Amino acid sequence: AKSPQLAPGESAEVTVTFDLRDSASFDTEHSSWLLEAGRYVLRSGTSSADTVPAAVIELTEDVIVSRVQRCFGDPGFEDQKPERPAGGEAEEAGSLPADLPVLTLSAADFEPRQPEYRRPEETEKSLLSLTDDELTYLAVGGFRERGGLLHVIGDASVHVAGAAGESAGKAASYGFKPLIMADGPAGLRLAPQYYRDRKGNAHGVGQVSLPESVLELLPRAVQGIARRLTGGKKPPEKAEVRDQYCTAIPIGTALAQSWNTTFAETCGDIVGEEMERFGVDLWLAPALNIHRSIRCGRNFEYFSEDPLISGRMAAALTRGVQKHSGCGVTIKHFAVNNQETNRYGSNSRVSERALREIYLKGFEICIREAQPCAVMTSYNLLNGQHTAERRDLCTTVLREEFGFDGIIMTDWVIGNGLMNRKEDIYPRVRPARTAAAGGNLFMPGCRADRLDMLSGLRDGTVTREQLLSSAARLLHMVRKLKG
Repeated sequence: AKSPQLAPGESAEVTVTFDLRDSASFDTEHSSWLLEAGRYVLRSGTSSADTVPAAVIELTEDVIVSRVQRCFGDPGFEDQKPERPAGGEAEEAGSLPADLPVLTLSAADFEPRQPEYRRPEETEKSLLSLTDDELTYLAVGGFRERGGLLHVIGDASVHVAGAAGESAGKAASYGFKPLIMADGPAGLRLAPQYYRDRKGNAHGVGQVSLPESVLELLPRAVQGIARRLTGGKKPPEKAEVRDQYCTAIPIGTALAQSWNTTFAETCGDIVGEEMERFGVDLWLAPALNIHRSIRCGRNFEYFSEDPLISGRMAAALTRGVQKHSGCGVTIKHFAVNNQETNRYGSNSRVSERALREIYLKGFEICIREAQPCAVMTSYNLLNGQHTAERRDLCTTVLREEFGFDGIIMTDWVIGNGLMNRKEDIYPRVRPARTAAAGGNLFMPGCRADRLDMLSGLRDGTVTREQLLSSAARLLHMVRKLKG
């Protein structure tokens, strides 16, 4: 909590509340969230370096907060498990003031949280008449026949210049308006100037995706190619060139250092207002992966090494954006995307306890507090399997345990030539397997992705029922954001 701005001599009362169940640790042996018996010392102060004991909570017995399914496979190692101290006391009795208030609790004082597993799949009667071929178009984003690198760093949207991509435009004839997606992280990233051709398609003018200052950092040998790939078209002589300049909000780490969720929500409000103005449906942000190493190239857009701060800040941004009708956020990258080096071919080996307590906790907080419209999976593998292909991650945990009701999309998968060069070690992510895991959009989409969906239907990798459920979720989101 943060106080309001105070004048000299002025004071304010700040109230901090929390649910003690959120302090539970994960017991791998019994697949449960557990509050161990003992003393929990509450401390208060103006910073983490300046706190004093304020009260004690005494738990007379172990409290099982919830029991969950075992997930995520074998990381190849076991976590260190320290010996439990006698009595379970957080601090020695002699180090605490004698007059501290003590609240004694037992298991009967807690309402358990039990996930709803095997939730019914989404259904939509209007989709039953679609052929398998038509369903595959819905599952692969803004389908284009050629795909390739231009889908990632080029002018990828035909409706909003400089947007990162869009969903199934080919499916407009059967009720699916395309969802327009613009990248972040520090505000909307669009082409500052654009024009429309005779068909009404938008084209960026000048550098669409990467500013000149960034291009200059690239090796000279590839600067020319990069400029051609990221640059917009030259407008016709009589074309009307329009502006769509967007506001730069503070980067994620700076927002987190403010400790001010009200300010973060205000920043989201700015983004949402501009999304309405420029016709963007989904903001591909905020990103809330954990700061694990200072060498991670995307730390600037992540919030913190702490999942509580990350989750609360992401939730505040989400509320700010989604208070605007027809605007949604896409929290990312789900999950353990903590390095940029070899990000297409890395395998994150993480124990279930570390995943649940650290790497997934921020996502859970954001979902429970703000229910973002979309979640984006990450490029990396998790314990030997792509995150987008893990049903335990995308369905069991994300939907059934966290209660996520939006759509799940992949990060921008851009062709086999740039990804997964060692197929035997890091197999390619397959669109059909992502749909079977519970994903709804394989982005940005190309002909090969759609054909893989058809192949997966034939060989049983994915079922028609799963594609129908996926399409239903997408249609519900289209209706929510597009009316």
